[in-house]
Amino acid sequence: MDAATIVMNNEVVRQGAERMLQQLRSEGLEYRLWVTGTDRGSTVHVRAPSLTPEMKTRIANVLKGQAVILDIGDGGST
Repeated sequence: MDAATIVMNNEVVRQGAERMLQQLRSEGLEYRLWVTGTDRGSTVHVRAPSLTPEMKTRIANVLKGQAVILDIGDGGST
């Protein structure tokens, strides 16, 4: 993949992740989300303040179907 295709793919992955997290957001989850990628694949990064193990699991369960690497962590304030 060339650089423009990677950027475009990352944006598609980001938009999909945002849609998939919509239910958790409606339940009050505040988070920052961004996507990085290479020609080998994308990583979805999610940071949420006061992230509990249960919420980390819920986020992972929502996003795991995207065939990307997940990086979920406590991110302080959003």
